[in-house]
Amino acid sequence: MSTPVFDSDDFPEQLYRQTFEAIYEYLEDRLHTDPTFTPDDIRQFLKDAYVRQGNDWIGRGILENKKLDAIVAAHECFLAEWETELEVDT
Repeated sequence: MSTPVFDSDDFPEQLYRQTFEAIYEYLEDRLHTDPTFTPDDIRQFLKDAYVRQGNDWIGRGILENKKLDAIVAAHECFLAEWETELEVDT
């Protein structure tokens, strides 16, 4: 089986989607298997990740930036949905 060929312009977006989906799935799994996992864990991760996003003075490159952006977005999305669910439950 051969590896599919991707348009180089599509690859960063594909990488973003794959990374987002993998991180979101990881967070879902963690929520269901780690009783110590809280929204504050995600908030702390995001606090650190925002600093990493701003610390690109050495130049990560487009692919690493896309991955970091997807990781941050997945955490933000998951946190927003989790907080909405917590509000509905109370």
